Amino acid sequence: MLALFTSGCGLINGSSNAVQAADCLKKSGDDGFDKVSCSSSEAGFVVLDRAGSGNAHERCVDVAGTEYVYTDSGKGSICVGIKGVDPAHAANAAQKGDCLTDTKGNNPLKADCGDSTAVYRVLDRLDTTEFMPDAACKKVAGTQTTYSYLLKAKKGMGAFGTGIVFCLIAKGSDPTLTIDNAKIGDCLKKSGADDVEITSCSSSDAEYKILSSQLDTSLCDNVSGSIATYSYQQPGEIMPKAFCLGRAH
Repeated sequence: MLALFTSGCGLINGSSNAVQAADCLKKSGDDGFDKVSCSSSEAGFVVLDRAGSGNAHERCVDVAGTEYVYTDSGKGSICVGIKGVDPAHAANAAQKGDCLTDTKGNNPLKADCGDSTAVYRVLDRLDTTEFMPDAACKKVAGTQTTYSYLLKAKKGMGAFGTGIVFCLIAKGSDPTLTIDNAKIGDCLKKSGADDVEITSCSSSDAEYKILSSQLDTSLCDNVSGSIATYSYQQPGEIMPKAFCLGRAH
């Protein structure tokens, strides 16, 4: 999943020095904000913090709840969020070991891992760019899906946005037993309608044994003992991987 947040240059209401944390803003055209009273019906945004040298955070993407960032030349960046939204539950507040709600929507949130709304657990939180944002998770064992939270630069072909990518696993899953850890000779059990995970070959729930690894499931027709196939594509990989499966027992 991909969340793109706009990054631009400019001053808010003509004078960035006048803008402080907790100040309220309204949109002004496509590229700016005007400072307004927080009691105004137009106040849809709020200054969360400043980022950069001498501040608690170097980047606005690490300031929980940031959705817009404006460069303040020589003074860091102004991090802007949506007024009335609790930054503590913003997706970018999540750290390794925290949980997120379902990423199928456009606005996943940080959630307590014991809460029924929590769907994924964060295996890692890594720097990324707008170009192939999920590629950073290729080396994180157990990753089942990713969620990218990017700051997007508007101008210039080389101005790829930078941000963070979350390497995610279903909150109740063991990252050492996911299919990306599997090798020839391992046994698998079903863990959902379309998912499998590694299990002991002596276990009663072992259904399949990996006989071979191929570039395409059609090649399993020539593998002796193959009764089924399983293919998957690791986040950040271009090509899927296919396993030829035989009976576990």
